Amino acid sequence: MARRTIRKLTCWSDDEWRRVEDAARTARPSGVPPLRFVREAALEKAGKGAAPPRRRVADELVHQLARVLNNLRQLHRVAEDDWDEDGARLVAAVIHAAEAATAAPPERAHDAAAVLAEVRAAGVALNELAHSANAAEYLPAEAPEVLTAMFTALRWCLP
Repeated sequence: MARRTIRKLTCWSDDEWRRVEDAARTARPSGVPPLRFVREAALEKAGKGAAPPRRRVADELVHQLARVLNNLRQLHRVAEDDWDEDGARLVAAVIHAAEAATAAPPERAHDAAAVLAEVRAAGVALNELAHSANAAEYLPAEAPEVLTAMFTALRWCLP
């Protein structure tokens, strides 16, 4: 066996360490030292290829919708600051649709994956629009087209 030369400091709460000691004590008939128990448990977990749990497609869709809402709120602020009432109304309508989509994403992974693909594609253009609008301090001419594309991407989530 290779010599162990790497040391890593870990901090535990009293309750956490007590649980480790209890588990180590009952691990084998004679028990094992707590640090050995921790090392073996970590190596066992790593040996199984324990990757972090994958996010469900519906969860990823909600995450993307949150990003969309962030961009939409920026656009809404720009339109309001520029006294662009028509632009603000259009952005507000898409915000309403995105909030409704966030509240009721498709449950089936296949449906959520299809919506996610559309939202991501429309989200790229929306993000670029938000950057342009923030820099120029007004809604660019392509805003209605980009906002319509986003609304179209959200249509499958709407009641």
